[in-house]
Amino acid sequence: MQKSELKRGSIGFWGVVFLSIVAIFPGNIYIISSTTALTYAGQAAPLTFIIGTALMFLNVVAVYVFSTKIINAGGFYKFIEGATGNGFLSRSVAWIQFLAQMCPVIISATVFGWLIPVTASALFNTTLPTYVPFLASLLVLIYVFIISYLGIRLSARVSIGVGLAEIIFVLIAGIYIVSHTAYNSLGAFNIANSSQGLTGFFVGMVTGPLTAYIGYSSVVHFSEEAKFSKSLMKRAIVVSILIAALFETFMMYSISVGAPPSSLQSLSGSYAPALVLTSQYMGLAFALVVLIVALIGQITSPLTFGNSAARVVFALGRDKVLPASFSRIHPKYGTPHISTLFVFIFAVVASLITQFVMVAGYGVLSGFFDVVVFWAIILTVMNLLYHAIVNETLPLLMHRFKELNVIKHVVVPTVGTVTIGIIFYYTLLGIAPPIAYDIPLMVVWILLGFVIAFRKRAVPVVEADIPEA
Repeated sequence: MQKSELKRGSIGFWGVVFLSIVAIFPGNIYIISSTTALTYAGQAAPLTFIIGTALMFLNVVAVYVFSTKIINAGGFYKFIEGATGNGFLSRSVAWIQFLAQMCPVIISATVFGWLIPVTASALFNTTLPTYVPFLASLLVLIYVFIISYLGIRLSARVSIGVGLAEIIFVLIAGIYIVSHTAYNSLGAFNIANSSQGLTGFFVGMVTGPLTAYIGYSSVVHFSEEAKFSKSLMKRAIVVSILIAALFETFMMYSISVGAPPSSLQSLSGSYAPALVLTSQYMGLAFALVVLIVALIGQITSPLTFGNSAARVVFALGRDKVLPASFSRIHPKYGTPHISTLFVFIFAVVASLITQFVMVAGYGVLSGFFDVVVFWAIILTVMNLLYHAIVNETLPLLMHRFKELNVIKHVVVPTVGTVTIGIIFYYTLLGIAPPIAYDIPLMVVWILLGFVIAFRKRAVPVVEADIPEA
């Protein structure tokens, strides 16, 4: 095996589907996305998942089509490179793309650390030492690094087992709540019931369903390692979104109707609304079982993103944009191990810095929660930004292949891009310090990407990675 060649045929259809599902993280609805959606959208929280799903499908067309034409571990930045032949644009997007893939790793580790004191406080009225959530977050990053280092095949197997367990146990809780509550109502699908108006509704959608669904497209980075990757990728992407959308919309509904509308804000203030409701309806023991399953899902979710981020770095190393050492492949495990180590170090540094700063200013529970929202907004903006660029470069690729369809390849992706712009507006309009500090961070990060891409402008586009028309 050459040093820069990933092992083909390592994962099949269901491996890709569940790597996508685990990235979407079904247990997230039980742990964090229900909290953020309720906090900002109140009774209308389930509607945020329906509209969020529609937005995802508007933007999935371009990913779907590109995945049938271009196979490369670089994913989106290679899509753009294949469509435009512009190295500066594609490498700038790679920089954005890398941060977007890193955010869920940081978020998942932080959520796990945050949930330890939240659970101790909510269920046992106990305050744990301050160092506990920091240590728990670090252990998650170590776990993700080890599994990722040992190969994509192992990551896929772990994802299938954990993803199935999450869906089954969390769904049982949701079905039980819906079948026993006295508050079933269509008011959950009325945007007028958003507790913080239209702005709150969109912020709730960004930090709830859009953050949850974002993981669906990360699997394009595994195209070089998938069996029959061109046909497999497009089917796996659609199947994973459909499963996640139906599951999470139902679960958000079950949480929203599990308590009277007047109690939803106080319920979200518990930082664990699903956990509290499951305990009330089904008892503490079952609530803890579901929580444990969700927590396992929480620490497994970053596997997809960590592996994806490593492959972005790997592809940039192979393209000679980053040092060539990043393109090295482990002789036994077939992983880009140097890139994987870099991802681990980046995640540890970024996590600890933001956690220490927020906790110092706002305490453990509020501080860790603010870290989650901080990185969730960066994740959503970065992810939707490069999706918008992919949407608008799709017509160039299809024109090149002489397969351009105006409705499918121009109109639908552009509607998705316009919707992204609306979400940006309401997201940035509705945030305040300390969360608002992510705006200058994003600006600096994007500018740094421009600088790196400009300095590497003489490095030629790798023609072997671009399809012939």
